[in-house]
Amino acid sequence: MKGGVLNAEEFIALLNGLPGRAGRPAVRRGDSQWDIITVRPDDRVLQILAGPGSGKTENLVSRILFELFVGIGKPTPASQILVTTFTKKAATELEVRLVERCDALLAHARSQGFDVEDPKIHDLRIGTLHSLCDRLLGEFDDEYTERGTRLIDEHETVVRLAMAYRFDIGIGLIDSLLAIDGVTALFRPPWDGGRWPSTNMDKVKFVQALIAQHTETWVPRCGKNRINNGLEEITREPALTDSLIRLHDKWWAYLDRKNVLDFTAIQEKFLQRQDKLLDNFTHVFVDEFQDTNPIQFAIHTSWLQNESTRLTVVGDDDQSIYRFRGSDIDCFRGLADYCLSEGITYRSGKLEENWRSTRAIVGCSEAFRNLSSLRQVTMDKTVRPAPVAAAGYPVRLLSGPWADLCDVVAAELAAGGVSTEVSGPPEAPVDAAVLLFSTSEKSSRTATKPADEIRRALEAQQLRVYNPRNKTAGVLGSPVHDIFALISYLIDPVRVKRIPGRARAVEVHATCRESDRWPYADSLHKFRIVDGHAQCQKRFRKNNGSGLNAPHPRTAELLDYVDQIRDRLVAATASDKPPALTLAGFVARLLSFPQFRHCGYTPELFRQALLTSLIESHVAPSRETMRSLDSPLRPSRNPETGQIDWPDACWNFLNHFGALLNSTTLDDLEVEAFADNAIAMLTFHQAKGLEFDHVYVGCTGRSISPDNALCTEFFSGRAIPAVVVDGHYQTRDPGVLAMAAADRDREVYVAITRAKQTLTILHDPGDTTGQTHLNPALETLFAQATRTLHPRNPAVQVFSLNTTGTVGGQETQV
Repeated sequence: MKGGVLNAEEFIALLNGLPGRAGRPAVRRGDSQWDIITVRPDDRVLQILAGPGSGKTENLVSRILFELFVGIGKPTPASQILVTTFTKKAATELEVRLVERCDALLAHARSQGFDVEDPKIHDLRIGTLHSLCDRLLGEFDDEYTERGTRLIDEHETVVRLAMAYRFDIGIGLIDSLLAIDGVTALFRPPWDGGRWPSTNMDKVKFVQALIAQHTETWVPRCGKNRINNGLEEITREPALTDSLIRLHDKWWAYLDRKNVLDFTAIQEKFLQRQDKLLDNFTHVFVDEFQDTNPIQFAIHTSWLQNESTRLTVVGDDDQSIYRFRGSDIDCFRGLADYCLSEGITYRSGKLEENWRSTRAIVGCSEAFRNLSSLRQVTMDKTVRPAPVAAAGYPVRLLSGPWADLCDVVAAELAAGGVSTEVSGPPEAPVDAAVLLFSTSEKSSRTATKPADEIRRALEAQQLRVYNPRNKTAGVLGSPVHDIFALISYLIDPVRVKRIPGRARAVEVHATCRESDRWPYADSLHKFRIVDGHAQCQKRFRKNNGSGLNAPHPRTAELLDYVDQIRDRLVAATASDKPPALTLAGFVARLLSFPQFRHCGYTPELFRQALLTSLIESHVAPSRETMRSLDSPLRPSRNPETGQIDWPDACWNFLNHFGALLNSTTLDDLEVEAFADNAIAMLTFHQAKGLEFDHVYVGCTGRSISPDNALCTEFFSGRAIPAVVVDGHYQTRDPGVLAMAAADRDREVYVAITRAKQTLTILHDPGDTTGQTHLNPALETLFAQATRTLHPRNPAVQVFSLNTTGTVGGQETQV
C-alpha cells in the first residue's frame, strides 16, 4: 500500500479473505478471474462472456470495487462510475451487493492494518438505462432540467397512445399502415391467426411496437444515411419508410407538447445530447449486455468518444431471449468488430464454471447446447460444473398425458421434491418452479391451457401457486377485477328494465351503445366511452351462474352496500356538508368484506400494490392531470332527468381502466409479496436471472417463427425475401431461419439452467395442439435414456439420463 491506496495484489488478497467468497478458489495472478476483476492501464473495452451460474454479478461487483479502491494509479471516484442493468430488480440487487461487499472490504482492510478511505459507494449511479438516461439528462443538461420533462412508464404510454393515436398522430396514417399485411404480420402475436388487430387496444399496441422498433433499430442503423426500411421493398410500398418516419415524428411532437418522454424516446433524446455528458464518467459498466438493442449499443459505445472512458460489459449470448422486444444479439457479438473498426483497444474474458447447478444439470444443459441450433451460433466457451458441485440426481423427462404429468408434478412437490423416497409433507416450503413458454390461464374453446392444468393440480395438493402473469386485474375473481366491477356498479350500474319500443327487458346503463336506452339508466349519459367497465361488472354479478337480477347472496350483500353508498353520496352532495368519501376510501371499505379480507391480500398491500399504484400510473395521466384517488366523490341529481350526474373524471376512469383490464396483461407490481411460500409458475422470459432448487420445464417445442428475426432485419435496412401466409411471415432465407431457431433454443436453455438440484422436462406426446411438444434437441438427448414407469402414476414414463447421481449421500448409477 502506497499513499493510502491499495495495489492490485493487496486488493485481491483482501477480496479472497471476504466471507462472501467462502467455498470458492482464491483469485490468483494470471488466472481468468484476475484478468476479469483487475483493470489494466490499457483497458478501454472489456467484454466478459459469462455462462449460467458462473457468478457474473459477483465478478462485476469485484471489478467495480477494484476501480473504487485501486483504479489506474489512483482510485476512481464513485461519482465517475456508471452501472446499467436490464431491470429495476437487478439494479436494486446489484446496489445492495455492492454496499455489502464494500462495507465488508473496508472492515477487512482496516482489520489488516490498511488505512483505506471510504469510497462513498452511494455516489455510484446504478439503474436501468431508461432511468439513468432521465437522471443524467436532468443532472447535466440544463435545457432538459429547465423544461421539467417527465419520464412516463410503459402503461402510461399505452394510455396516452390510446388517447393520441386518432387525432394527434392521425387515424389516416395509422390505418394506412394497418392495411399493409407485411407490416402487421411482424407484430401479430404468434398464436393469433385471425383478424388482428381487432380492438382499439390491439391497434394501440401495434402502434407502440412499431414506433419502438423504428426508434431503437432503424434510427441508429439507417437514419443517418437514410437507408430505406427493408419492408419497403418487400411490401412494394414505395413511401413506407417515409410513413414510418412521419409516425415517429408525430408521436415525438405529441410527447414534446406534453413535456414527457416514454422509454423509447428517452433513449433517442439521450443519444442526441450525450456529448454534453461525456466528460463526467471514466468507467461505464453494462450488465446483461446480450439483451442490448441497436440504440442502446450506440449509447454504450458513444461513451468511448472520451478517450479516458473505459467500458466493461457482461453477458451471455446463449441467454439472449428478448428479440421480440427489439434486442439484437448482433450487438453483443459485434462489439469486438466495432472496436477494431474504431481503433479502440478491446479484450475479452470468460467465466465458464457453473456454481449454481449439479454436475448432472450442467452436463444436460451443455449437451442441449451442443445438440441444438445454438451449436452453430454460440460464442466460444465451455460451461463446466464448479469443482465443489455435487453429482446430483439424473435429469429426467416425464412423458405422458398432460393431466397425468400435472398430477405427478404436484404430488412430487407436495412430498418435498422429486425423490420418491420422501413421504409426507415437506418440513419447509419447496423452492421450486414450473417454467412454461406461456403461463396464460385464460380459458380457450380449442385447447386446455397447460398452465391452468398445472395450477389446478398444485392447488389440489394444498400448494400455493404464484403466477405473476395471471394474478392480473382483468381475471374474473381476482381482487382488482372485482373491486373495479364494484366501482363500475357504483358509477354506472347495469339494470335489466322494460323500456318502450322493446318487446322484452333489456340491459340498460349510461354507457351502453344503444342511445334509446340512455334515458332509462340510473346515471346521466355525458359522452361516449368504451363499455369495457360494464363487461367487468356483469361478469362479477353473474358469477356462480346467477343473473343480474338474482346475484349470489354474497355478491348481493356487496351490491346492496354499494347502493347505500351511492344514495348517501348523492344526498350529501345536495346538503350543506358535501361528502368527503374518496375513491380510495370507497375501496378501503370494500376491502373490509370477507371475500377480499380473506383472499391473501392485506388492505394496505392491496391498495398500495394493486390499486393506488396501478390507477395512479395508468389512469391519472389519461386525464392530463395527476389528481389522486383522494379527491372526494360528489355525484349530484340532475333536476331535469332525475339521473345521477357524476364528474367527468369518474367516466374517464371507467373508460381507460376498463379497457386496460379487458385488453392488457397487467402483472403484479409487488412480486415478492405473492411469491413467498409458493410454487412459482413462470414463463421462460420471466425466469431469466432466477434460480430454484427444483425446476420443471414444459412447452419447449414451439414452432420456429421468423417474424421477430425478420423484424430485426427489415428495420436494419435489409430486404430479406419473405411472404405473408395466414397473417405470419414465411421465408426460406437460411440466415433468418437460423436466427429464429436459435431464439427458440435460447429460451429453452435459459429455462433448464435455472435449476440447482433437480431438473425435469415435461412432454405430452399425444397433444394435438402443439402446446406441449418437445424441443428437437431434448428429444435427441433423451432418445437413449433409461426408461421406467413413474412410481406415482404408471401412465407417465420416466426417461433418466445415464448420469452418476448422489442420493442421500450414496453415489448410485441411475
